[in-house]
Amino acid sequence: MPLVLLLSSLYLSHTVKVSAVEVNTPEEIFVENGTDAKLPCTFTSVEVISSAASVSWSFQPEGAATRISFFYYFNGKPYPGKDIPFKDRITWAGDLNKKDASISISNMQFRDNGTYICDVKNPPDIVVKPGEIRVRVVEKGIHPYSP
Repeated sequence: MPLVLLLSSLYLSHTVKVSAVEVNTPEEIFVENGTDAKLPCTFTSVEVISSAASVSWSFQPEGAATRISFFYYFNGKPYPGKDIPFKDRITWAGDLNKKDASISISNMQFRDNGTYICDVKNPPDIVVKPGEIRVRVVEKGIHPYSP
């Protein structure tokens, strides 16, 4: 019996505590056609932001079933995709040390309507759910939710 207690206490003392990265984005934003849009994405993590932290962004066009991965940020460097709908229009607008994983897309077009997914990884924290923003590109001068 004492051996069982010893083994179980050794097992318990070596368990690893895993916590989660929580990603926060607005549910929906409206952007005027032809203007620049900042897609806000912030996160919380109990771990120190390390060089292993990364951000990936993907896009699901309105009415489409699949997502297109279009941006990756790792080790202080942005990696925008080459053959994507946003070619040469994406800028890193975040600061991982400030827990900000935002990007900007210039010259928004109606074809950019859809859902944008922000996924932040900060090992050993795990991501429970990426952030999702529904982007609606509207005609200039039309503000559906103006104050």
